[in-house]
Amino acid sequence: MKLDDYMRYPHPVLSELSGDYMTGEFVCSFEQNLTQAGELKLVADMRIDNEDLLDLINGQSAAPGYFLVCRRTYFNQLVNAPIGRSEKFFDATKFFGGVIIRPVVYTLRRVDRYSSALVDPEFGGNTTIGKGGIIALGPEFRFSMDRKKYKPFDSIFELARSEDVPLNTVRVDHDQDRITITAKSETFTSISAIRDMNRGKDIIMNTVYLPAVIEVISRLQTGGMNVEGRKWYRIFKAKCDDLGVDPSSPNVSPLELAQQLLRGPLAKTISMMESF
Repeated sequence: MKLDDYMRYPHPVLSELSGDYMTGEFVCSFEQNLTQAGELKLVADMRIDNEDLLDLINGQSAAPGYFLVCRRTYFNQLVNAPIGRSEKFFDATKFFGGVIIRPVVYTLRRVDRYSSALVDPEFGGNTTIGKGGIIALGPEFRFSMDRKKYKPFDSIFELARSEDVPLNTVRVDHDQDRITITAKSETFTSISAIRDMNRGKDIIMNTVYLPAVIEVISRLQTGGMNVEGRKWYRIFKAKCDDLGVDPSSPNVSPLELAQQLLRGPLAKTISMMESF
Protein backbone atom coordinates (compact mmCIF):
# COMPACT_ATOMS: atom_id res chain seq x y z
CA MET A 1 0.00 0.00 0.00
CA LYS A 2 1.39 3.36 -1.06
CA LEU A 3 -1.32 5.94 -0.56
CA ASP A 4 -0.66 9.62 -0.06
CA ASP A 5 -3.01 12.45 0.85
CA TYR A 6 -1.68 14.45 -2.09
CA MET A 7 -1.97 11.75 -4.76
CA ARG A 8 -4.16 12.67 -7.71
CA TYR A 9 -6.47 10.36 -9.65
CA PRO A 10 -8.16 10.62 -13.06
CA HIS A 11 -11.51 10.35 -11.27
CA PRO A 12 -12.96 12.13 -8.21
CA VAL A 13 -11.96 10.86 -4.76
CA LEU A 14 -13.74 11.80 -1.57
CA SER A 15 -11.07 12.70 0.98
CA GLU A 16 -10.24 15.36 3.52
CA LEU A 17 -7.69 17.11 1.31
CA SER A 18 -8.60 16.32 -2.30
CA GLY A 19 -11.31 18.92 -2.81
CA ASP A 20 -12.78 16.71 -5.58
CA TYR A 21 -16.23 16.84 -3.97
CA MET A 22 -17.83 20.09 -2.94
CA THR A 23 -19.50 18.42 0.02
CA GLY A 24 -19.43 15.08 1.85
CA GLU A 25 -17.22 13.27 4.36
CA PHE A 26 -15.62 9.88 4.94
CA VAL A 27 -15.54 9.69 8.74
CA CYS A 28 -13.69 6.81 10.41
CA SER A 29 -12.53 5.74 13.84
CA PHE A 30 -10.73 2.65 15.13
CA GLU A 31 -10.22 0.98 18.49
CA GLN A 32 -7.67 -1.74 19.09
CA ASN A 33 -7.23 -4.22 21.90
CA LEU A 34 -5.62 -7.55 22.67
CA THR A 35 -7.98 -10.41 23.48
CA GLN A 36 -7.34 -13.07 26.12
CA ALA A 37 -6.74 -15.49 23.25
CA GLY A 38 -3.87 -13.30 22.05
CA GLU A 39 -5.63 -11.86 19.00
CA LEU A 40 -5.55 -8.25 17.88
CA LYS A 41 -9.13 -6.98 17.92
CA LEU A 42 -9.88 -4.00 15.68
CA VAL A 43 -13.23 -2.23 15.98
CA ALA A 44 -13.90 0.01 12.98
CA ASP A 45 -16.62 2.63 12.65
CA MET A 46 -16.84 4.05 9.12
CA ARG A 47 -19.45 6.50 7.85
CA ILE A 48 -19.86 8.08 4.42
CA ASP A 49 -21.81 11.29 3.94
CA ASN A 50 -22.19 11.02 0.16
CA GLU A 51 -25.30 9.50 -1.41
CA ASP A 52 -23.68 8.82 -4.78
CA LEU A 53 -20.87 6.75 -3.27
CA LEU A 54 -23.35 4.96 -1.00
CA ASP A 55 -25.33 4.03 -4.12
CA LEU A 56 -22.20 2.44 -5.61
CA ILE A 57 -21.64 0.48 -2.41
CA ASN A 58 -25.26 -0.62 -2.08
CA GLY A 59 -25.26 -1.62 -5.74
CA GLN A 60 -22.15 -3.76 -5.15
CA SER A 61 -20.13 -1.68 -7.58
CA ALA A 62 -17.82 -0.57 -4.74
CA ALA A 63 -16.81 -1.77 -1.31
CA PRO A 64 -15.48 -0.13 1.87
CA GLY A 65 -12.54 -1.43 3.85
CA TYR A 66 -9.11 -0.50 5.13
CA PHE A 67 -5.49 -1.27 4.50
CA LEU A 68 -3.77 -2.73 7.55
CA VAL A 69 0.01 -2.42 7.32
CA CYS A 70 2.92 -3.30 9.61
CA ARG A 71 6.15 -2.62 7.75
CA ARG A 72 8.40 -4.29 10.33
CA THR A 73 6.68 -7.64 9.81
CA TYR A 74 5.82 -7.09 6.11
CA PHE A 75 2.10 -7.41 6.86
CA ASN A 76 0.01 -5.61 4.22
CA GLN A 77 -3.63 -6.53 3.80
CA LEU A 78 -6.80 -4.95 2.46
CA VAL A 79 -9.53 -5.78 4.94
CA ASN A 80 -13.17 -5.69 3.86
CA ALA A 81 -15.34 -3.87 6.39
CA PRO A 82 -18.93 -2.63 6.07
CA ILE A 83 -20.15 0.90 6.54
CA GLY A 84 -20.99 1.29 10.21
CA ARG A 85 -19.41 -0.54 13.12
CA SER A 86 -17.56 -3.83 12.66
CA GLU A 87 -15.11 -6.07 14.51
CA LYS A 88 -12.18 -7.97 12.99
CA PHE A 89 -9.65 -10.27 14.65
CA PHE A 90 -6.04 -10.84 13.58
CA ASP A 91 -3.12 -12.98 14.68
CA ALA A 92 -1.26 -10.58 17.00
CA THR A 93 2.08 -12.30 16.32
CA LYS A 94 2.02 -10.82 12.82
CA PHE A 95 2.41 -7.29 14.18
CA PHE A 96 5.18 -5.49 16.03
CA GLY A 97 6.01 -1.81 16.28
CA GLY A 98 4.16 0.77 14.20
CA VAL A 99 0.89 -0.27 12.55
CA ILE A 100 -0.94 1.85 9.96
CA ILE A 101 -4.66 1.77 9.15
CA ARG A 102 -5.91 3.54 6.02
CA PRO A 103 -9.66 3.44 5.29
CA VAL A 104 -10.71 3.30 1.62
CA VAL A 105 -13.66 2.72 -0.65
CA TYR A 106 -12.70 1.02 -3.92
CA THR A 107 -14.55 -0.14 -7.02
CA LEU A 108 -15.34 -3.83 -7.51
CA ARG A 109 -15.86 -3.44 -11.26
CA ARG A 110 -15.37 -0.86 -13.97
CA VAL A 111 -17.79 2.04 -13.53
CA ASP A 112 -18.67 3.79 -16.77
CA ARG A 113 -20.13 7.27 -17.09
CA TYR A 114 -19.94 8.05 -13.38
CA SER A 115 -21.32 11.49 -12.57
CA SER A 116 -22.35 13.32 -9.44
CA ALA A 117 -23.77 16.77 -8.81
CA LEU A 118 -21.48 16.90 -5.77
CA VAL A 119 -18.27 16.63 -7.80
CA ASP A 120 -16.25 19.77 -8.46
CA PRO A 121 -17.04 21.06 -12.00
CA GLU A 122 -13.31 20.82 -12.89
CA PHE A 123 -13.85 17.09 -13.49
CA GLY A 124 -16.27 17.87 -16.26
CA GLY A 125 -19.09 15.44 -17.05
CA ASN A 126 -19.11 11.65 -16.96
CA THR A 127 -16.01 9.82 -15.70
CA THR A 128 -14.84 6.24 -16.13
CA ILE A 129 -13.45 4.57 -13.02
CA GLY A 130 -11.50 1.37 -13.50
CA LYS A 131 -11.89 -1.76 -11.37
CA GLY A 132 -10.01 -1.42 -8.09
CA GLY A 133 -9.99 2.38 -8.24
CA ILE A 134 -9.93 4.30 -4.96
CA ILE A 135 -13.04 6.48 -4.75
CA ALA A 136 -12.86 7.50 -1.06
CA LEU A 137 -9.82 7.82 1.16
CA GLY A 138 -10.03 8.23 4.93
CA PRO A 139 -7.44 9.69 7.28
CA GLU A 140 -4.42 7.61 8.29
CA PHE A 141 -4.49 6.02 11.75
CA ARG A 142 -1.40 4.75 13.58
CA PHE A 143 -0.78 2.74 16.72
CA SER A 144 2.10 0.71 18.12
CA MET A 145 1.79 -3.02 18.62
CA ASP A 146 3.66 -4.21 21.68
CA ARG A 147 2.11 -6.72 24.06
CA LYS A 148 3.66 -4.78 26.92
CA LYS A 149 1.32 -1.85 26.35
CA TYR A 150 -1.72 -4.04 27.06
CA LYS A 151 -0.53 -4.88 30.56
CA PRO A 152 -2.43 -3.02 33.31
CA PHE A 153 -0.62 0.23 34.00
CA ASP A 154 -0.44 -0.43 37.72
CA SER A 155 1.57 -3.61 36.97
CA ILE A 156 4.71 -1.46 36.64
CA PHE A 157 4.35 -0.22 40.23
CA GLU A 158 5.14 -1.81 43.55
CA LEU A 159 4.32 -0.53 47.03
CA ALA A 160 7.03 -1.13 49.66
CA ARG A 161 7.84 -0.18 53.25
CA SER A 162 10.64 2.21 54.13
CA GLU A 163 11.07 3.73 57.56
CA ASP A 164 13.11 6.58 56.03
CA VAL A 165 10.00 8.13 54.50
CA PRO A 166 8.09 10.69 56.62
CA LEU A 167 4.66 9.67 57.87
CA ASN A 168 1.77 10.07 55.40
CA THR A 169 4.07 10.75 52.45
CA VAL A 170 5.55 8.58 49.70
CA ARG A 171 8.76 8.47 47.68
CA VAL A 172 9.44 7.01 44.23
CA ASP A 173 12.32 4.66 43.44
CA HIS A 174 12.64 4.13 39.70
CA ASP A 175 15.93 2.23 39.80
CA GLN A 176 14.19 -1.15 40.13
CA ASP A 177 12.49 -3.42 37.58
CA ARG A 178 9.21 -1.96 38.83
CA ILE A 179 8.67 1.63 39.91
CA THR A 180 8.69 1.26 43.68
CA ILE A 181 6.57 3.61 45.79
CA THR A 182 7.90 3.55 49.33
CA ALA A 183 6.08 4.61 52.49
CA LYS A 184 6.50 4.31 56.24
CA SER A 185 4.93 1.17 57.74
CA GLU A 186 1.89 3.00 59.12
CA THR A 187 1.31 4.77 55.80
CA PHE A 188 1.89 1.53 53.88
CA THR A 189 -0.79 -0.21 55.96
CA SER A 190 -3.27 2.62 55.41
CA ILE A 191 -2.68 2.67 51.64
CA SER A 192 -3.11 -1.11 51.46
CA ALA A 193 -6.38 -0.90 53.41
CA ILE A 194 -7.75 1.81 51.09
CA ARG A 195 -6.71 -0.17 48.02
CA ASP A 196 -8.68 -3.20 49.27
CA MET A 197 -11.84 -1.15 49.72
CA ASN A 198 -14.61 -1.11 47.12
CA ARG A 199 -13.30 1.24 44.41
CA GLY A 200 -10.38 2.07 46.67
CA LYS A 201 -8.07 1.80 43.65
CA ASP A 202 -9.66 4.98 42.26
CA ILE A 203 -8.58 6.87 45.37
CA ILE A 204 -5.07 5.42 45.24
CA MET A 205 -4.77 6.38 41.56
CA ASN A 206 -5.14 10.07 42.45
CA THR A 207 -3.29 10.18 45.74
CA VAL A 208 -0.41 7.76 45.07
CA TYR A 209 0.00 6.71 41.43
CA LEU A 210 -0.74 10.08 39.79
CA PRO A 211 2.01 12.00 41.62
CA ALA A 212 4.39 9.06 41.10
CA VAL A 213 3.79 9.11 37.33
CA ILE A 214 4.23 12.90 37.25
CA GLU A 215 7.59 12.55 39.00
CA VAL A 216 8.74 9.81 36.58
CA ILE A 217 7.86 11.95 33.55
CA SER A 218 9.55 15.00 35.06
CA ARG A 219 12.71 13.01 35.73
CA LEU A 220 12.69 11.65 32.17
CA GLN A 221 12.48 15.19 30.83
CA THR A 222 15.42 16.42 32.89
CA GLY A 223 17.54 13.32 32.23
CA GLY A 224 17.60 12.57 35.91
CA MET A 225 17.15 8.80 35.68
CA ASN A 226 18.74 5.78 34.04
CA VAL A 227 16.04 3.66 32.39
CA GLU A 228 18.45 1.32 30.62
CA GLY A 229 17.30 -2.27 31.15
CA ARG A 230 14.40 -1.36 33.45
CA LYS A 231 11.44 -3.65 32.79
CA TRP A 232 8.91 -0.99 33.76
CA TYR A 233 10.15 1.40 31.11
CA ARG A 234 9.21 -0.79 28.14
CA ILE A 235 5.59 -0.92 29.31
CA PHE A 236 5.62 2.79 30.14
CA LYS A 237 7.11 3.75 26.75
CA ALA A 238 4.74 1.45 24.83
CA LYS A 239 1.74 3.15 26.40
CA CYS A 240 3.19 6.57 25.59
CA ASP A 241 3.87 5.48 22.00
CA ASP A 242 0.24 4.42 21.70
CA LEU A 243 -0.73 7.99 22.62
CA GLY A 244 1.79 9.34 20.12
CA VAL A 245 3.70 11.12 22.89
CA ASP A 246 7.41 11.20 23.76
CA PRO A 247 7.49 11.39 27.58
CA SER A 248 11.03 12.83 27.55
CA SER A 249 10.05 15.83 25.39
CA PRO A 250 10.17 19.14 27.31
CA ASN A 251 7.08 20.21 25.36
CA VAL A 252 4.97 17.56 27.11
CA SER A 253 3.08 18.48 30.28
CA PRO A 254 3.87 15.82 32.95
CA LEU A 255 0.48 16.43 34.58
CA GLU A 256 -1.53 16.12 31.36
CA LEU A 257 0.35 13.02 30.18
CA ALA A 258 0.04 11.36 33.60
CA GLN A 259 -3.73 11.85 33.51
CA GLN A 260 -3.90 10.37 30.00
CA LEU A 261 -1.83 7.33 31.01
CA LEU A 262 -4.03 6.71 34.05
CA ARG A 263 -7.18 7.21 31.92
CA GLY A 264 -8.63 10.21 33.71
CA PRO A 265 -8.26 9.22 37.38
CA LEU A 266 -10.05 12.34 38.64
CA ALA A 267 -13.18 11.52 36.64
CA LYS A 268 -13.26 8.06 38.23
CA THR A 269 -13.00 9.53 41.73
CA ILE A 270 -15.70 12.12 41.02
CA SER A 271 -17.97 9.35 39.71
CA MET A 272 -17.30 7.31 42.84
CA MET A 273 -18.10 10.22 45.18
CA GLU A 274 -21.30 11.09 43.29
CA SER A 275 -22.52 7.53 43.73
CA PHE A 276 -22.45 7.83 47.53
